Amino acid sequence: MTERPPVLSIVGCGKCGKTTLVERLVAELTRRGWSVGTLKHDVHGFQMDHEGKDTWRHRQAGAKAVCIIGPGQIGLVRSVPEGEFSTADAIALLGSVDLVITEGFKRERFPKIEIFSSARNEGHLLCGEDPTLIAVAGDLPVQTALPRFDWNDIVAIADFVEMRLLRDAQTRS
Repeated sequence: MTERPPVLSIVGCGKCGKTTLVERLVAELTRRGWSVGTLKHDVHGFQMDHEGKDTWRHRQAGAKAVCIIGPGQIGLVRSVPEGEFSTADAIALLGSVDLVITEGFKRERFPKIEIFSSARNEGHLLCGEDPTLIAVAGDLPVQTALPRFDWNDIVAIADFVEMRLLRDAQTRS
């Protein structure tokens, strides 16, 4: 059995820049030679199939799972009973990667970097009391003893992730 890769959650309030940070961090870590998988939390549900597409038509006909394969990629849409598919199950679907970055999942027990925006937050951290919070990135007006990064300093954030999560994982292997 292979060990689960380290997981880092990027958390924060709505519209504070989580997706942008995930995108930039994935690009920087990939540039450095790491393989990264991502997992996005959507409390509202989502629709990957679009009306009229073949996979959508298969699901409308009653298929519980639809898989599409193309050159160099695969996509899967599978019905699961609500609450019966865990975050760990989703991480396992990502396959062999060096790091999983989740967007959201603030209630999970993964190490977290919180995005802090003085324009969006109300002067305090969303996960300030969470022992899994390892750093804060943003426009930095927040007081915390945790490492703080300007959200535009993606090199420093990637250095921190490498040191804190990836190098430790390499030594364990």
